[in-house]
Amino acid sequence: MNAFTDYPFTELGDIPYQEAPIREVKVLFYDGDKYCTVLVEGAVLDVKAGYLYTAPHRAGEGFTLNATALEVRNISLHIRPQLRCEDR
Repeated sequence: MNAFTDYPFTELGDIPYQEAPIREVKVLFYDGDKYCTVLVEGAVLDVKAGYLYTAPHRAGEGFTLNATALEVRNISLHIRPQLRCEDR
């Protein structure tokens, strides 16, 4: 499932709490609570699901991904057990 985010990833050179570019990501996993593992610019990173959008826009300007759609994605992929940023 593809999505978009404007979340600042320090691993990609973004500065925390400053505006980051809008990027397309591939959602790899949803933990069933609030975190997603995504593929973004060749890196596998974790982000809160609330920062993932259905179209390229900034926070508050459009729609976030639906949790039900994220859970269905997990059922179809069976990628890996649940992991959050804190667990790594």
